[in-house]
Amino acid sequence: MNALLQPPTRGWDRAKESTQHGSGGEKLPRIGLVLSSGGARGLAHAGVIQVLEEHGIPIAAVAGCSMGAYVGSLWAAGLNGAQLEDRAREIKDRTTLKSLMDFILPPSEGLIRGDKIRKHLERDLGDKTFADLDKPLIVVATDLDSLTPHVFETGVVSHAVHASAAIPAVCAPVKLNGRRYTDGGASEPLPVRLLKERMHLDHVIAVNVMPMPDEFDSCKDVGLAVTDKPSYRLFTRLFNTFWNKVNLLAPGNVLDTFRRALLAAQLRLITKEEAAADVVIHPRFVASTWHDFENFGQYLQAGREAAEEALPAIWELLQRPPNLNQETFSHETSPSYSRMGFFAA
Repeated sequence: MNALLQPPTRGWDRAKESTQHGSGGEKLPRIGLVLSSGGARGLAHAGVIQVLEEHGIPIAAVAGCSMGAYVGSLWAAGLNGAQLEDRAREIKDRTTLKSLMDFILPPSEGLIRGDKIRKHLERDLGDKTFADLDKPLIVVATDLDSLTPHVFETGVVSHAVHASAAIPAVCAPVKLNGRRYTDGGASEPLPVRLLKERMHLDHVIAVNVMPMPDEFDSCKDVGLAVTDKPSYRLFTRLFNTFWNKVNLLAPGNVLDTFRRALLAAQLRLITKEEAAADVVIHPRFVASTWHDFENFGQYLQAGREAAEEALPAIWELLQRPPNLNQETFSHETSPSYSRMGFFAA
């Protein structure tokens, strides 16, 4: 067992938690929501949240990884589904996205630092800590020093999200309290069991926006490649040929190969975590890349449609009686996670 794993720091009372966090009191089961990693595809999480709100589905706690942590932190801080959509619509084109990129020269640690993205998040979060949130939240990053998942549940939320969303090879690792962190998706892309055990939940709804193997096979998803429309202009074709040689993220180049290899491992981890979820919501997309945030409408709609299809299964969860004997937390069945909180200046 990981020596850093510790029991919860406070007692847990179902009635008290239900009253504070809207899970419906003792008569309804406590349901958690897990939001996966997935880059721009993670905007679909906002569409799922909109449907849950519209139908009054009570969510007692949230877990997020990478883009899921970004969306989940805003929702846990009090933004509703409509406001989440407003934030998504702000990235209306590639130029707006580039304005949030703080490039590193030379790119030894990564292509961007990620501080501008964190400050963008802090417009809504400010310096809120996990204790200040409206809903209990856990954020998962990957500790590069111990090579284990790291659970953030104390400290400044925006710093935890920054660490969780630091895409390997694209973003520089985030340094906090002498430790280095990268994207939580590298070690825990869909933390279902983690949330269920940490928050003493009866059921977990998992939202997985990562591509599935069959999407690649059928060419429905262009995955992580940086793609451009073909051009019939000679100068443009020549420039694209040159750019594809120097662009490390271009299909077949080193970072594209690295990220695809990472994706293969992530998909295996996600399959195991989906099996532990009570309901899995999997939005489907016609085509996507990890960076096409300007296609927010497509992602939001996909999230809404997938959530609406899952409503009968979710209503069934609410009909089940809660497990009133969950008040003892068991370490014996818990995976090994790093749990140290942090307090960033």
